[in-house]
Amino acid sequence: MLRLALEAVILCVVLTGCGCEQASYTKKDIVKISSFELSPDESKIAFSAITSAGNLDIWVVDIYGKNLKKLTFQDRSPTNRIARFFKNRNWKDFFEIDMISPEWTADGRISFCQKLSKSDMWASRAVNFMFWTINPDGTDKRPKTDRDVILRRKPFDPVNRAEISDRSERYGKKVLLKDGDLLILDL
Repeated sequence: MLRLALEAVILCVVLTGCGCEQASYTKKDIVKISSFELSPDESKIAFSAITSAGNLDIWVVDIYGKNLKKLTFQDRSPTNRIARFFKNRNWKDFFEIDMISPEWTADGRISFCQKLSKSDMWASRAVNFMFWTINPDGTDKRPKTDRDVILRRKPFDPVNRAEISDRSERYGKKVLLKDGDLLILDL
């Protein structure tokens, strides 16, 4: 009987999580920002942020902090809805999907990693990584290929991870990631 009830709940979660309409998102939907990358033309910032649902998604905003747009929607995926259901009941043995590490390509697309994690009674660990690219307006998501050349603006610094920054000389702005907040400051 319990198994039948559990299957019914999971089926309901899957069916209600399959909507295609895009909701409007605001800054209030972002709990914490984990990484960012300034575009090659310095006009946009792509970042990975934890949503109120508890997973990471990719977002983009212009250098002035306006026109916030969510590009990935793992908070509405059936896999993550089931994971939230299991987490809320302190159950183990589930999968979770996060979108991490946004970077810009030479042709102005955003490249990112889709990380599949498995949680069980021993720990949570990454079991699969897939790499994708998407346009900054959220269209044309496709697998990353060798033709997608990544432009790196700043070197990775494993020592100074508490504060990450970049600057836009063109727009006179400094972008700073500190304590999970993305700050856009005038130079």
